[in-house]
Amino acid sequence: LHAEENKRTRDGAHRLGAKYFHEACPGLHHQLMVDNGYARPGELILGNDSHTVLYGAINAASTGIGEADLAYATVFGELWFRVPTTVKVVLKGKLPKFPFAKDIAMHLAATFGDDFAQYRAIEFTGPVADELTLDGRMCLSAQSVEMGAKFGLFKADQKTLDYVKARTDRAFQPVAPDPDAEYERTIEVDVNSIPIMVSKPHRFKNGVPVKEVAGTRLDQACIGSCANGRFEDIAIASRILKGKKVHPRVRFLVAPGSYQVMLQCLEAGVLNDLVRAGAQVLQPGCGICLTHAGYLLGGEVGITTATRNHKGRMGSTDASVYLGGPATVAASAITGEITDPTEVLREIGAI
Repeated sequence: LHAEENKRTRDGAHRLGAKYFHEACPGLHHQLMVDNGYARPGELILGNDSHTVLYGAINAASTGIGEADLAYATVFGELWFRVPTTVKVVLKGKLPKFPFAKDIAMHLAATFGDDFAQYRAIEFTGPVADELTLDGRMCLSAQSVEMGAKFGLFKADQKTLDYVKARTDRAFQPVAPDPDAEYERTIEVDVNSIPIMVSKPHRFKNGVPVKEVAGTRLDQACIGSCANGRFEDIAIASRILKGKKVHPRVRFLVAPGSYQVMLQCLEAGVLNDLVRAGAQVLQPGCGICLTHAGYLLGGEVGITTATRNHKGRMGSTDASVYLGGPATVAASAITGEITDPTEVLREIGAI
């Protein structure tokens, strides 16, 4: 089915003379959008995938729509929307030295539910939002749809402007809340009170401290997806696995989000330690989410940085999928069971 869809897409792109078509260098389409400067601050962007919300990380109002709506918007250049109310999420505290956005997302869903922002915009703000790298912001924006959000927005600060200007010379106009902006709700979170999290099967909102599920036997561990397939996610795994070995029972799959991300990893040398440790580096793309790779059989258990963990998400409906941040997944790949990464993070100086 996917092969047929890909062929129709390629044939259509060639027939229509599509200017922006990345046939030779595939990857997650969300990552390609930001890698190539196709998404810019202040824009309204629609995409045929729920995780289109990712571009909120660079100050774009982006959201997923269905195929019928996409066809209508493509033909007529317009689409009906209800303007959502906004939930302000204020992230306070000091950001850890290792990628922590995934843990923040799981904590929000576990604490406030996976629908607290249903058809609402989330505005991420506060000192930790400012500290987050663009990689971390993309994770949090992408996962905002797992809280029901229509949009998941960050302000366009200097990091954003530098990132976008390095990728496009097209003009853009960032947006910001008015001084008298009204919010339906304000949620304040002290990031330093959030433990390292894992979401248990089969809902994103089933987040618990990793200690509660530590020791759960694993068959597979995966790092990738539009939530956590970027450089900082793969780099922390490389640091954790340097000089160690993947547990002989575990399939450890690493999927860079795009060829540009893969090149970043190659140039920094982070793939060397992963491969030597026994990790399988996959072609950039959606493989670990769409079961092109990383298929779990009935009764198998996996931990992944992917976006979702509902039944059948990674293969058999009788498999169990846990979600974790990249450090948790990497540490678990070594031990063969879900593992609190605190000790190994301390060993490498990340905490």
